[in-house]
Amino acid sequence: MTRWIILAGLVVVNGLLGVGVYQRLAERPAQAQIGGGKVDVVSVAGVSNGQTVVYMMDATSGRLQATRVDVSNGRMEIVARADVGADMKQIP
Repeated sequence: MTRWIILAGLVVVNGLLGVGVYQRLAERPAQAQIGGGKVDVVSVAGVSNGQTVVYMMDATSGRLQATRVDVSNGRMEIVARADVGADMKQIP
């Protein structure tokens, strides 16, 4: 009797694990942009004048943005923007 209970329990556990694996494999990746456009962003964190700054550059368009992180308020503020791609086109 206990052998059948253990066997039934193992079947149920295997079934639950199978459902979990199926749900994990069937997930669609999240898309942050409307339309599912892919954006390649390079980001580097640094310190400037004692403040934490995150530099983010769109690798496809060459736009650079510096964002200051205010840890005490939990806010991010855009400090500067530059179009590095346009600047690179001016170099002969």
